[in-house]
Amino acid sequence: MERRTIPASDALALVEREESHFWDHKSAQSKGTVIQKIAAGLANSDGGEFIVGIEDRGKQAVGLDRWQGYSSIEDATIVLEALARDIEPPVPYSIEYLDIQGRENQGLACLVNIRKSESVHYAADKKVYVRRGAATHSITGQAVTDLSLAKGARTYEDQLLADYDKEDLAVEDELAYFLRAYSPSTPPNEFIRKQRLIDRDSGAAKVSAGILYAESPPAVVPKRCAVKVARYNTKEKEPRREHLAATPDTIEGPARVVIDETIATVTALIESVSVLQPSGEMAPVKYPPEVLKEIIVNAVIHRDYNISDDILVYVFDNRVEVRSPGSLPGSMTLQNLLQDRFSRNPTIVRLLNKYPDPPNKDIGEGLRTVVAKMAEARLQSPIFTIEGNYFVVELGHTPLARPHEIVMEYLENHEEITNSTGRSLTGINSENSMKDVFYALRKAGKIEMVPGKRGNKSAWRRVQPEDPASDAADLKDAEPSAASSSPTTEKAEPPKEAFGRAPKRLKARRSIMGPARNRPCPCGSGLKHKRCCGRAGV
Repeated sequence: MERRTIPASDALALVEREESHFWDHKSAQSKGTVIQKIAAGLANSDGGEFIVGIEDRGKQAVGLDRWQGYSSIEDATIVLEALARDIEPPVPYSIEYLDIQGRENQGLACLVNIRKSESVHYAADKKVYVRRGAATHSITGQAVTDLSLAKGARTYEDQLLADYDKEDLAVEDELAYFLRAYSPSTPPNEFIRKQRLIDRDSGAAKVSAGILYAESPPAVVPKRCAVKVARYNTKEKEPRREHLAATPDTIEGPARVVIDETIATVTALIESVSVLQPSGEMAPVKYPPEVLKEIIVNAVIHRDYNISDDILVYVFDNRVEVRSPGSLPGSMTLQNLLQDRFSRNPTIVRLLNKYPDPPNKDIGEGLRTVVAKMAEARLQSPIFTIEGNYFVVELGHTPLARPHEIVMEYLENHEEITNSTGRSLTGINSENSMKDVFYALRKAGKIEMVPGKRGNKSAWRRVQPEDPASDAADLKDAEPSAASSSPTTEKAEPPKEAFGRAPKRLKARRSIMGPARNRPCPCGSGLKHKRCCGRAGV
């Protein structure tokens, strides 16, 4: 336990900090049960911090006036009791007592740091709490079982590095950049110690420290941990070397830098790809900026750093693939991917969230945001799969609209559409599947085949408006002539059979052709007109 006096600017930063997945504040009047729930929820989730001694924003308390702490350390015993006695098992924590320089009469606030635990912690009411966003929730039944199973997994981010220690870490430029905006102001060595980024006995730094702050993490982490970005000039599922547009880019650096540079590189490559739009124009591919950011952030912070491989980002003519080393962590599955969350690397996730403009601001909302933003942009939903030991996210360039709608929109500006063009627009790979779309539209009376085009040259067009003059001519041709249709006026005597019995009289055969729609189609297909170009019911 430490006591420290901080400047008013740092105190104001703590007061104004928004509650989040990793941060909360409570009044000094809060009961022990409230403190228990927050502490247990953080320990059962990804860890975090909370401060006791700050009132909620309101008419009676604004700015630094919200700082209303304990009059002495003895008065703050309720916090210690809640942390060490009333939670089973006790949570791993550290506590610091803060007062404001020149405002000591406003009392001491307790700043509590909770680390993620390998145990499942129960509050005094025998309930299990977890942190979700800026709130603490209780879980029961299978959710508790899943949490218990997930807790058993050791994380590679806590492994010690052989050739990287606290002296190397303390002088990193990225750590200095981070601490410039960190509140309350903390020297590098003290921050490293409080955040458990080193082994206290040997001074060796952990993998998480190297990933977050080392100038070149691949130089200190004994695994491949960069990002490779490649552009392939193909739509094939399994690209070949000759499809590479250029030498892939390799992006290295602290996690924050890697995320920013990867987003910029991938965005530039995507915008260099032009695809056919339903309007018939070729235009660059554009994804909502939140989509690429969330997927790349997710890959960097949740990948398995124990696997010696880089994150792979492939930009194809019709899609983007992001391959993150490692299957889904803990209790996560493809089925609960958008509902639940579990951090393989809680220290990386938590400390990255402490940057002034954190890339992982909305904890737990990343992939849900991706799905929502793709829908808003009228693009098809991303595809999540597990291939071997990789979690793969695929973003298609295909519009969200049904293929039938895309075809009709295209025909608003073009006279005809081919199977190949239809597949490019809709993202359908099979020629037969594309034909099914055309056949459905034909059955609905929306389109018809272009006369005279068959085989590889076949095309479709909107149903042409009927020509009244042509219809009248068809009807005239279809009327039976007097000579051929009138029954004979003279009744001929039927021939007599040998047995004296007259044969049955036959009706006169009509010599005219049937209605126009039953005639051979003029396009030369050999089919009846009603079965070919006259499907709309001429």
